[in-house]
Amino acid sequence: MKGKLYLFGIGGTGSRVLRSLVMLAASGVKIEADAIVPIVIDPDFANADLTRTLELIKTCSAIRKELSFNDKTSNTFFAMPFEQMVNDNRLSLQDTKNKKFREFIEYSTLSRENMALASMLFSENNLEADMEVGFKGNPNIGSVVLNQFTTSQDFVDFASAFKPGDRIFIISSIFGGTGASGFPLLLKNLRGLSADMPNYASIQEAPIGAITVLPYFDVKPKDEGAIDSSTFIGKTKAALQYYEKNVNGDKSSVNVLYYVADNRANQYDNNEGGTEQQNNAHMVELISALSIVDFVSIPDDDPILSCTEDENFRVYAPNAKFREFGIEDDVKEVLFSNLSQTTRDILCVPMTQFVLFSKYIKEHLRGAISQPWAVDNGITDAFLKSSFANNIKKFTEAYLTWLEEMADNDRGFKPYKLAVKGSDLYSIVDGVKPDSIKALWAFNKSGYDLFDAALNDKQSSLSKNYSLSQKFTELFCIVSKLLVDKKFKF
Repeated sequence: MKGKLYLFGIGGTGSRVLRSLVMLAASGVKIEADAIVPIVIDPDFANADLTRTLELIKTCSAIRKELSFNDKTSNTFFAMPFEQMVNDNRLSLQDTKNKKFREFIEYSTLSRENMALASMLFSENNLEADMEVGFKGNPNIGSVVLNQFTTSQDFVDFASAFKPGDRIFIISSIFGGTGASGFPLLLKNLRGLSADMPNYASIQEAPIGAITVLPYFDVKPKDEGAIDSSTFIGKTKAALQYYEKNVNGDKSSVNVLYYVADNRANQYDNNEGGTEQQNNAHMVELISALSIVDFVSIPDDDPILSCTEDENFRVYAPNAKFREFGIEDDVKEVLFSNLSQTTRDILCVPMTQFVLFSKYIKEHLRGAISQPWAVDNGITDAFLKSSFANNIKKFTEAYLTWLEEMADNDRGFKPYKLAVKGSDLYSIVDGVKPDSIKALWAFNKSGYDLFDAALNDKQSSLSKNYSLSQKFTELFCIVSKLLVDKKFKF
């Protein structure tokens, strides 16, 4: 793919999947795009899942700003740029703060007949719903409120920036309120964009991919709570029937649609939104992020990315494809060996590199500045206190936390034994026996001593023209790749 990927993340699921994508991108997973432009659509601006993800993108971007990438650099850490096109990567929604749905539709000003109609379509609880924390599992509310997509200045800015060759991807869940309503509405607006909108033809005919996340968790029962997970399956069935005709029917509007789900043994706290809504990472969100990696890998000339118009001038994708994800074995603890070889080829090396890098930063870096690799390259205590080093520490800590969260689920993604230390460091990949390294610099060394020996051996290959930040990141990427290639057979 040659161009940018405009990535719309709708609702809490959109933010959680985006979090996993940032982790994959930072670790060096190959993503075939010039840049990723995240645009989050969520009326719940205080949602902790959202704010955590946006902070992660800021940290990643701050790190990348101090690095350079060209044909001569070997570094793949933080190589993918995340561009900010709208304020704080969030598309503005009007009239949702401190407002009930009744007030949004100006119920009190409706005629008697329209009041009766509104009362048929929306329950009293719907009308009294506070929209500041989202639509709480009510897509009928979301479909009304989110129909303002194309009237915002943020959407106009998106349209103005869009170029031929760019692609669009939409992340949403199907069993809630914001995502279930937002996905088909956004798709409809993109394919039917008004001719007075900038670059409307390029957007109408752009390749569009989407992941619709089916139920993969429950929420704990809560008296008088607005979210009831016993309704998830019913809502999913209803949404799928609608999608069949309007999203993925005979004349589909989406080029590639991905489906993912899991058992619902995991129960999250029943928080309707705001600062309390922060769920632990789940393997389903990692898989959803992989659908984005897959979408951008599709060649530009593949027929499934083509679009055309029907007799009613509706833009659609005549060769649309629908994809699901499965693991090799139905196990509770998913290792790399339980994934297909195609998935292992994408994940194993870059993720393991970044795990070793992250553990070194957390457990060993402070005591290693007397090593030749550090002394010769000016990596001093002052450097470790710099904003760049602090951002590296912040991001790598978040990466390890993300892995720990995914491991701690009923079906945990648990390819790493993250607690290993010392001489056992290279037994970190569960189910993979580490090989020995037959090199003079590696003789009789293990754990972080082996890591330091490799850093000392390879540091002379760095360009003297590199900045400290560039030297640091480049060296760790080179050495972690060396150690992974020599130690592990995936």
